Amino acid sequence: MFGLIEVHYQSVVASIPPAHVSDYDWLVENLRHVGEAEYQARYRKFWAMNAARLSPNYCTEYFRRLEAAAGSLPALGGLVTDLYKVPAQSKGRQSLQFSFATKLLHMQDRHSPIYDSQVSAFHFFREPDHALDLQQRVKRLEDFHGFLRREYAGVLADGLLTRSIAAFRAKFKPVHFTEEKVIDSLIWAFVSLLRSGGLRNGSVVYR
Repeated sequence: MFGLIEVHYQSVVASIPPAHVSDYDWLVENLRHVGEAEYQARYRKFWAMNAARLSPNYCTEYFRRLEAAAGSLPALGGLVTDLYKVPAQSKGRQSLQFSFATKLLHMQDRHSPIYDSQVSAFHFFREPDHALDLQQRVKRLEDFHGFLRREYAGVLADGLLTRSIAAFRAKFKPVHFTEEKVIDSLIWAFVSLLRSGGLRNGSVVYR
């Protein structure tokens, strides 16, 4: 699959809006203002938290944890479990928000991979069944996150996305993007391109 990104790197990079880069760089540069309303609003928009309709209490705890992580980066499994205890939706309903936990860690360690639906789809990963208990679900998601760390390290070591990464950096001139974040952005763009009809319109072909 990484080979497909490399083959179609021009279409993939062209599909990425410039705001994706400028907004991310702004969030990194202004992380010290995490406790302020403007920062939190821009963070929620960039990381698609608004669409999740998270409760005010959950958001308050989330940003408190993001600020605290600057001094001591928490373990992913513990962070996910702790945030699960805070009702995320209305009527006090709890939900496992693994993606947002990985985004929180990424903001304090930008080499840490991000988990979301695009990354999951790209790697054909199926989310743990809700019939499993919380500990089992978190463990399976943690294992996949560990796989992403190893996978991205291998991609960089083997130069599998050399042209794609170079094109991304040449076009956008990002300030705070690690190589891992560039890979994440390329995956996000590639899957989004496929979902928006890239196969039908010929911008992505499998042969």
